[in-house]
Amino acid sequence: MTEPLQQALLALKMAMQTERDGREFYLKAAAATAHEGGRTLFSRLADDELAHLAMLQAREQALLQDGRWLPLTETLTASVPSTPIFAKPLGANELNAYTSDLSALRIAYLRERDAVEFYTRAAEQTDDPEGKKMYAALAEMEQAHQDALETEYKLLSDQFKATMGFAPF
Repeated sequence: MTEPLQQALLALKMAMQTERDGREFYLKAAAATAHEGGRTLFSRLADDELAHLAMLQAREQALLQDGRWLPLTETLTASVPSTPIFAKPLGANELNAYTSDLSALRIAYLRERDAVEFYTRAAEQTDDPEGKKMYAALAEMEQAHQDALETEYKLLSDQFKATMGFAPF
């Protein structure tokens, strides 16, 4: 096995583990939240991670069998809600129920940020055009996840701050 092929397979293994870990995290977050929109958001993210994993596994299989990257034929779109779920103001008593959601959103945001960085670097370091395309598409998808999570975190965080009197107004 050539060194470039070994490196490609190692990067894929790391990517697959990232997607498995992400899916597990999102499934736990979906199960833990009392917010229906939060369950939907985390469940959709878990589904996206599963789709990413399947795509990566197909590339690994092709590299192992043929030593070549599969062309990117999948259409990747982030399945996050189109409107923010925490845009509706919550009452102080209601807000207290979502303390763990605030933490989950922050952790999820950081995970997605790391995934964007990983896939961006992988695209830069992969010589094969199909590998580059795949990693760039994954980076774009993870960026959409990151953006949605950042929005949700900010909305919910601002509500907590305002309720606790920490808001600058």
